[in-house]
Amino acid sequence: MDDKVFVSQLKDGTAVDSCFVIAEKELLDFKSKPGRYLQVKFKDRTGEIWGKCWEEAYEASEKFEIGDVVQVRGNVIYYNGHLQLQFTLRGVQKVENYDRFQFIDSTKQNVNELYTQLRGLTKSFTNIHLKALLTSFFDDPVFEEGFKVSPCAKSHHHNFLGGLIEHTFSVTVICRTMVKLYPALDKDLLITGAILHDIGKIESYKVDTLIDLTPEGGLYDHVVMSYEKIKAKIRDQEDFPKDLERRLLHMILSHHGKKEWGSPVVPMIEEACVLSYADLLDSQTSEFLKVKDQLDINRKSIWSGFSRKLDRFIYLGDENGL
Repeated sequence: MDDKVFVSQLKDGTAVDSCFVIAEKELLDFKSKPGRYLQVKFKDRTGEIWGKCWEEAYEASEKFEIGDVVQVRGNVIYYNGHLQLQFTLRGVQKVENYDRFQFIDSTKQNVNELYTQLRGLTKSFTNIHLKALLTSFFDDPVFEEGFKVSPCAKSHHHNFLGGLIEHTFSVTVICRTMVKLYPALDKDLLITGAILHDIGKIESYKVDTLIDLTPEGGLYDHVVMSYEKIKAKIRDQEDFPKDLERRLLHMILSHHGKKEWGSPVVPMIEEACVLSYADLLDSQTSEFLKVKDQLDINRKSIWSGFSRKLDRFIYLGDENGL
């Protein structure tokens, strides 16, 4: 697949003959006539595009499953604010030999450097218990490997290899800035929570041509898995203060900020409040820039099509300065 054409290269009127991974597929009823059409989300490491097969939809849907890599021949059109790839039954075929790194994106950051910088933060800790706890994680080669390569999500913010450590580093930078603005915050506690808040994601996702949830990630959620991992490490520490344990574990359980966003409890201490907003700030900023970048392709309006991920239209700017 040396002649791979990426989603980011697609424009209105492009004739396509390239490979993509199937991220979603569904048969939908026509609104104005009997029958069904096939809707597919094609994806590679640069983005995603919806595909439509208007005829022989059922037969086309039987040729591949979600996660399969397919060779697609079709044409790109611009419709309702989005690019769309139209194809036929004979224009799609499952392929067996491919380079999966054409379909899974990776962080542009140096993960080894990020890991070194995060580990180095413990040098300034005055709390010996939190320093020992973090060291027990950083000294674990299995943790190190997973922390450096894991994605942070399946389809939302930082959904790429190395996304977890990139997001964690950004959240930590925000928290360190907040400590400078509010010196009354417990710096060691806040930074420990920032580093460890998402570690359950290491075992929450599996990666092949797509990022998918593991059974544990889907059934338990990364918040609970992070809580359990940290609590188990605390048990191995000698004389870890009980109130410090309560505060740290509360930060983990409340870091999504609201119960409707997946937190069992809302933040009830100042460090938990800061962590939840730092997590939200980084995740939303990253998601906003990613969606805007994807929607900016071949645009013909100052407004994007509707973004389901952000639940809004995105203002792309007026190139004429009006």
